[in-house]
Amino acid sequence: MPERFDIIIVGSGIAGLSAAYEASRSRRSSIALIEKSDSKDSNSYFAQGGIAAAIGKNDSWKKHYEDTIAAGCGLCNEQIVELITKNGPIAIKELQDLGLEFDGGKNPDLGLEGGHCKNRVLHIKGDQTGKELTSFMRKIVSEKGNVSIIDRTFAQNVSINDNQFYGVFCKGSQTQIAGSSLVVATGGYAAVFEKTTNPQGTLGSGIAIANRAGCELKGMEFIQFHPTTLRADIGGNYLVSEAVRGEGGKIVDENGRAIVNPLDTRDKVSIAIYKQIQSGGKAFLDCRKLEAGFFKERFPSVFKELLKNKINPEKNLIPIETAAHYTIGGIKTDINCLTNVRGIFAAGECANSLMHGANRLASNSLLEGLVMGKIAGRNATAVAKRTELETIPTEKEREGTGTKIAFEAMKKIMWRCCGVIRDQANLKDGLAGIKNLVQKIEINETIESIIARDSLLVCEKTIEAAILRKESIGAHYRTI
Repeated sequence: MPERFDIIIVGSGIAGLSAAYEASRSRRSSIALIEKSDSKDSNSYFAQGGIAAAIGKNDSWKKHYEDTIAAGCGLCNEQIVELITKNGPIAIKELQDLGLEFDGGKNPDLGLEGGHCKNRVLHIKGDQTGKELTSFMRKIVSEKGNVSIIDRTFAQNVSINDNQFYGVFCKGSQTQIAGSSLVVATGGYAAVFEKTTNPQGTLGSGIAIANRAGCELKGMEFIQFHPTTLRADIGGNYLVSEAVRGEGGKIVDENGRAIVNPLDTRDKVSIAIYKQIQSGGKAFLDCRKLEAGFFKERFPSVFKELLKNKINPEKNLIPIETAAHYTIGGIKTDINCLTNVRGIFAAGECANSLMHGANRLASNSLLEGLVMGKIAGRNATAVAKRTELETIPTEKEREGTGTKIAFEAMKKIMWRCCGVIRDQANLKDGLAGIKNLVQKIEINETIESIIARDSLLVCEKTIEAAILRKESIGAHYRTI
């Protein structure tokens, strides 16, 4: 018999933890928080930039709202943006009341980042905001008596009957979990790209699971590429925080000439850097004019990583390139975080509430996760109890292209054909390549095989959306 809970939450980043904390306030509700590894595998954990909220003396939620709308290029849902920016100061106060301390204490220091008209970005221990925030929330949630954290468990599929949610089928410590409602908070899919700042597990499995269950997707073409990443010696692109530019870092070529306004929104900065490199030039972040010792104190994690790569930011230019960083698209939700499938809610990076429109404003993601996670958790407690679980048919196993080989090919296709700058021919070529992998990849019941097929589904939906949107707007830039 499957275990039974009132609410099942998949994902332990900030949206999932916020949902769990809010749902736990309903003491009659039992909550399962499912995580495939732990919160250290989430984008929330690695967020360096901070959390944006209009708490400054000369700031207001309306100004934050206007900056968010401007960055979104006309595609934001104004009602959602108002909801989240209004709740920003409230969310910060709640965290402080729970005991979380931001840099600067009771009157937190406020940083400036690209696209913001005011200093409104809060940090914790410099560039460790995400790590400290998720660790803090996880500790609080783990102490709630009605929350069961089910770790080392991968959500594989959901049980649906007549467009109604009934439960989750898993791989790991539990195989079947029945529930009345589901909150999907599994994060984004930027790791499907060859160049990415994300943990390698952010491959969009939650989005694929929800889509197979009938949930609509929205805005999958909008991928935010971070302009300032360091190519690490061993794998991945290391993020050099947006806040570095807010503190005075410049973006220059090898001769020290400015390439772009460092405080422009990410889409503009990323495109400028990408074009510079594609034309045969180089791009650097120049922090040599910052006050001595400031970089090490303000950005300790970045400073440590740079030194590992034999770069002293006080003396050397920092070589940078763009990389996939944040995915705006995802599971379509309304203002209540509800999808088109009854009983399924979504929040955080896996969802698309239209908060960000075509382009996310810097440091709005942690805020969105906090606010919308809370709303999802609250609304999930109101769903009538269900108990039945439908049987999920398994795919017939077959031999084929190995999972590891398919992953490598997928990442290269996505970067080449659906990267920073796109065109119709490359997009169509990329879609054909992804569909070819779908037809040839091995099928078995290992977690690796399931994740690979989930990732390919997400890639297919992303490229299809990019083909359909002919115009360049925000994070979706097309030449033809």
